Amino acid sequence: MPKLVRPANSELAEDPIKAFGSLTKAGIIGYLRAHPASTRAETARALQVQPITVSRALTELLEVGLVSADPPRMEAERGEWVRYTVNASEVTELYLRLGLALGEI
Repeated sequence: MPKLVRPANSELAEDPIKAFGSLTKAGIIGYLRAHPASTRAETARALQVQPITVSRALTELLEVGLVSADPPRMEAERGEWVRYTVNASEVTELYLRLGLALGEI
């Protein structure tokens, strides 16, 4: 059975790679930066993906603090639209950590 390869200094890149780890999540972050306070449906239409795909990715992005929801998902009333915004400082921090791990910064 193959072992997990962990290069030296890989801990710098681990969190950013997990957080940004898919084209969908990267696309959502890019879209929300350009269109803050967008709904899940608006984001899905713009990215031309299914709403459930965006919903799953948003859940992961919320968990790591890269986006915020207004109102918070658990507090939203039935039928109330939740709007999502990028937490720019968190995205920038992870982006810089990834740049350091890659030797770009």
